[in-house]
Amino acid sequence: MSSGDCELSAVMIVYNGIRTVGRALDSVSFCDEIVVLDDCSTDGTWEYLQTRKNLRLYQRRHTTMAGQREYVTSLARGRWILTIDSDEYVTSRLADTIRKAISQSEAPDGFYLLWRNPYPPTLRGEVWGKHPRLMRAGRARWVQSDHLHSPLDFAGIRMGLLTGGHVDHEPLPNLAALLRKYINKSAIMATQERARGVRASGARLLLSTFGRFLKFYFIYGGWRYGGSGLAMSCAAAFEAFSKQAFLIEAPVAVPEELQDGGPGSFPSGVRFSAPKEAPPVAAGQAKEREK
Repeated sequence: MSSGDCELSAVMIVYNGIRTVGRALDSVSFCDEIVVLDDCSTDGTWEYLQTRKNLRLYQRRHTTMAGQREYVTSLARGRWILTIDSDEYVTSRLADTIRKAISQSEAPDGFYLLWRNPYPPTLRGEVWGKHPRLMRAGRARWVQSDHLHSPLDFAGIRMGLLTGGHVDHEPLPNLAALLRKYINKSAIMATQERARGVRASGARLLLSTFGRFLKFYFIYGGWRYGGSGLAMSCAAAFEAFSKQAFLIEAPVAVPEELQDGGPGSFPSGVRFSAPKEAPPVAAGQAKEREK
């Protein structure tokens, strides 16, 4: 398919996503092409991807999340780019809504999509939000930083909101896995903030912890789900507490050794506090397989 024939590209980054990536790929089969960037997975994900048809496959070792997103987007040939992760699923209603939206001549530069984040299945409840994941090609620009969530650069961008359908996010299996993810993420974020000169204090620890609890319980609707909502609000507060506590703690000589390889961890060998972007991948480093 030439770039002129490609209206909509789905781009996906995956690392050790063997449990969920198949369903994620199925959910974006309505797109004209699917471009997948594997972060040198070790759980059989790369081998599984090679059994799938109609994918453009690449491998590239992680630099920063923004760098990975920019790289996989640069490989897409569509006039519109749908960014999706390997544990996210586009509902059929949203697929129809996306197709209709990008066919409109007056469409904005990009769209926020509704996001459903269920609690772990051992609890009852969910959180709704929105994320800017559908953009015109050339308008999807990420702020070049080591930030875990790789925020988009919205300078000069006109955005809309699609309300027909949503994206489902795969929940972690239980509260223990969620807390492990929060600890791993907090260790990464604390290291990054310390590298930028941020210092914590007892007051900031208290305010951040209680502020996160109140936000999750009241604004995100945890109060609707009784004990489950209270538990999730406390877990969210624990994430905020962990990051501030790691900042207060004396620095660990090799902070990357804090991660346990579980949810929220970076791939092995990746630095927590990375340069804004590594040099371009040299010939032979990036692997492609198109089927």
